[in-house]
Amino acid sequence: MRLLRSRNFRLLWSAGTLSAVGDQFDLITFPWLVLLITGDPLAVGTIIAVSSIPTIFFMLIGGSLVDRFSPHLIMQTNNAMRVVLSTSLAILVLTGLTNLWALYLFALLKGVADAFYYPAQAALLPRIVTREQLRQANAVVQTTVELSGFVGPLLAGALIALFSGTPGTALVPDSAAATPSSTTGVGLAFAVVAVAFFVSALLLAGMRLERRDPAVADRLAERDSRAGIWASIVQGLRFVRADAAMFTLFILIAGIELFVQGPAIVGIPVLANTQLPEGVLALGIISAAYAGGSLLGAVLAGALPAPKRRLGPLFMTLFALSGLLLMPFGFLTMTWVVAGLVLVIGIMGGYANILFTAWLQGRTPQAMMGRVMSLLMVASIGLSPVSNAVSGALIKLSLGWVFVGAGAAMALLCLLVGFRREIREL
Repeated sequence: MRLLRSRNFRLLWSAGTLSAVGDQFDLITFPWLVLLITGDPLAVGTIIAVSSIPTIFFMLIGGSLVDRFSPHLIMQTNNAMRVVLSTSLAILVLTGLTNLWALYLFALLKGVADAFYYPAQAALLPRIVTREQLRQANAVVQTTVELSGFVGPLLAGALIALFSGTPGTALVPDSAAATPSSTTGVGLAFAVVAVAFFVSALLLAGMRLERRDPAVADRLAERDSRAGIWASIVQGLRFVRADAAMFTLFILIAGIELFVQGPAIVGIPVLANTQLPEGVLALGIISAAYAGGSLLGAVLAGALPAPKRRLGPLFMTLFALSGLLLMPFGFLTMTWVVAGLVLVIGIMGGYANILFTAWLQGRTPQAMMGRVMSLLMVASIGLSPVSNAVSGALIKLSLGWVFVGAGAAMALLCLLVGFRREIREL
């Protein structure tokens, strides 16, 4: 209740929720639009890879700028950019003028916007709450983000199916040419995304933040203010490298990204399109199940006492179990079974995410927060272009064995990392 009495927290919380709604709509509409136009899993993988490349390149620069300037202003600017992009794409889709090259351009520009937005969002929260409130604040924010993720995919899937006239019908890849009538729902979904980002920007504009007093800035911030952008980025890299536990977990996250991100992001839309009878509705249901699980996991992380010991082994166990549950996905033909497994994976992931984020924010000096969070995000998406593109190619050969390999690799990687001393003693 102390958090909710804070005007700034309420506005940031609400703005983040609406932004998450827009992101969740994009997760459904963008891959589905690519499948409508091409019917090719490889195209889905390469376009998602294109959106990741600028995010990776600019993310470190974005983290450095967040530590130098106002993360609040950076969030507003990038929300405005995402409004323009989503509005433009909605118009192109609704008028039947979109094509594959337009989607590549949209993916590229959205990746640039995301590169600056997410480090700013992660760095702003510790500035408006106390260190003691970080775990609860992250839990509250993540809970509503996951709630929007539960509702968003269902609404997006239903909207596309309702207005495109293809409820419960999967596309046949050999005849997947898009027509204006088949993409009407997708265009309307992009319009909803634009409205969500616009209202989010208005909420952020209502925040009242005190400018940091340079007289009380610590020496680290003063040194960084004199350093160039690249020198500032190097300082962030050295900080993470000097912390053995943090560095090991970042490497683990990058490994999971390599083996799991592509099969999940590219494989699940293909699974819904080719093996599940509900088609795009199945994609919405599965995405909502993951968000619902993450929501429950976030609630548990905020409500239960934080573990005081063996945090590292707990992380490894949860991630390894998630990998094992992922393995049978490609052989399943019933939506409710896939959704049930995804729900359990979401619970474990949501719980671990809150604990890890609060641990990382509490371990990082405020003057280094933007760079550390940007490095975390680079670890989370840095290998996604490779993962998405390779997964798109491998899925054309065997969807089932791609999921088996991804889950097994994730479980084995967690097992190996779990034996390291810095993780056992975390």
